[in-house]
Amino acid sequence: MQELEGLLEGMEPGSDALPTVLATLRSALRAERTAAYGVDVGPDRYHTAFVHGVGFPQPPSVLTEAFDASLPPAGNRFGYFDPARPPLAQRNRAMRFSPLGLSETLRALPITGEGQGPLWERLGLTEAEWEVARTQLSGPTAQLYRRLGLEQLAQLRVLVCEGDMMLGWVGAFRAEPFTEREQRLLQALTPAIQRRMALDRRLREAGLLGPALGAALEVLGRPAWVVTFSGRVMHANKAGQARWEQDSQALTTQVRECLRSPPGAGPLFSSGPLRTQGLPDHYLVLDPGPPMEPTSRLPVLVQRWGLTAREAQVLEHVVQGETNKAIALHLGCAERTVEVHVTHLLNKAQVESRSALISRFFQS
Repeated sequence: MQELEGLLEGMEPGSDALPTVLATLRSALRAERTAAYGVDVGPDRYHTAFVHGVGFPQPPSVLTEAFDASLPPAGNRFGYFDPARPPLAQRNRAMRFSPLGLSETLRALPITGEGQGPLWERLGLTEAEWEVARTQLSGPTAQLYRRLGLEQLAQLRVLVCEGDMMLGWVGAFRAEPFTEREQRLLQALTPAIQRRMALDRRLREAGLLGPALGAALEVLGRPAWVVTFSGRVMHANKAGQARWEQDSQALTTQVRECLRSPPGAGPLFSSGPLRTQGLPDHYLVLDPGPPMEPTSRLPVLVQRWGLTAREAQVLEHVVQGETNKAIALHLGCAERTVEVHVTHLLNKAQVESRSALISRFFQS
């Protein structure tokens, strides 16, 4: 128990802790196989967020494909629960089940060793929902279990939830029924699993939001950085990257002063902390200068740098962050031609890199 909790709490954020934990859990529960999976709720159907398995003969790609193919349309059950709305009675509660392939299995499930009354009440279902669950168990769920060789194995599992949100399914399989003691072990471990899964989910969501954040920073019209409280840059838009390359040491000092001062009090200002539960605060820092307006600056620099009409067109696209290939498509010319124009622009602006050209454009 201590070893499992130590693994969950001690591994670095972003590291793939679950496979290691599942291997240890398999030994602790004397199981043949252990597994964990998560479900993303889409508007039309559910999708597999992650799948990990220990002791399965199938490779990870096959496990993922099998789980994803078996997930139902949105609003339907996956066995005894709806991933979008797990029943309160099943949330964060270790439960024992007999093998799906046993005769009269629907009357034998679940084996929790506690509680009285009909099975559907012990699962937090209505009688109508129980009938739907029975149908589901004889369809896609049974097909999944047969494909993975699980239908003759007993099961011990927990739906790991944060509030009414299901973070993931964690469970074990073996030929012999699981004991009450093993059920208590998984129950005691569930809070640590929940904390880890909640952190992993937030990190996955942050990764998905990264491209959106990058696009948003590019249209701000000014240099922008996402930084830690120590001033370490985690992300910058193109204009921010150009500023940073010019004098990172001075800018680091300004950023640190900015984070320790009221908004607008220094040469830079921060929009405030970007907070994600379970992670340290980060900050969005902006250059308070006037918004970048390429169209208004372009005529002045065309004259100052002595640009041709074609070079001016290329420059307008370069400062908007477009690649040579994209510029060539816009202008209807070869990519090699754009490369030549960019080289001329670097020479005329007296800079050595594309990012420095963008910075010089907006600072001139």
